[in-house]
Amino acid sequence: MRAPKSCVRLSFLAVVAVVAACAGPDDSVGSAIPGERATSPAVAAAAAPRIEGDESLAALTAEVRQLRIAVEEFARTQTETQALGAYLSARQGRLMQTNQQLDAVRKEIDAATANSRGFEEQLAAYSDELSLSPGRAKRDGLESAIRATEAERSRVELELQQARARENDLSRTLALEEDRWNDALCRMERLAQ
Repeated sequence: MRAPKSCVRLSFLAVVAVVAACAGPDDSVGSAIPGERATSPAVAAAAAPRIEGDESLAALTAEVRQLRIAVEEFARTQTETQALGAYLSARQGRLMQTNQQLDAVRKEIDAATANSRGFEEQLAAYSDELSLSPGRAKRDGLESAIRATEAERSRVELELQQARARENDLSRTLALEEDRWNDALCRMERLAQ
């Protein structure tokens, strides 16, 4: 940010020096020949470059104004770009965090699904064994194991439902974050043009 201000100051000083060189001293002809100013050909010849100098000064002043406007626009754009860069960085961090959370929930869903299948297989094995078992004591033990396995399966199913609900929420959040990220990128591209 300091470099453009220094450049503008140096450019401004250069412009002032050029203007001062073009203008010359104000009364050098008048002080040399008092009273002869309006009728002397030397005075008329000196006045003609003065008019051209005034036009040059006006053009130079207009150019300096345009340069100032361009520098102000550049500074404004640079400030907006820096702010947008910080916003993009924050959006990117939020996007990555949401994506990591979504990955973790999906792993949790995979593990709960595998556990649920394991319980289903275990229940099927208990049911098969129960149908083949003639003894009452063994049947009581199998029925107790089936109840415990069903209770555990119900707990895992509840965890699976909660994990799927979190996955849906995080998927929506991720979609919103991606939209915000894309909007910020579009704004950055417009500033760059």
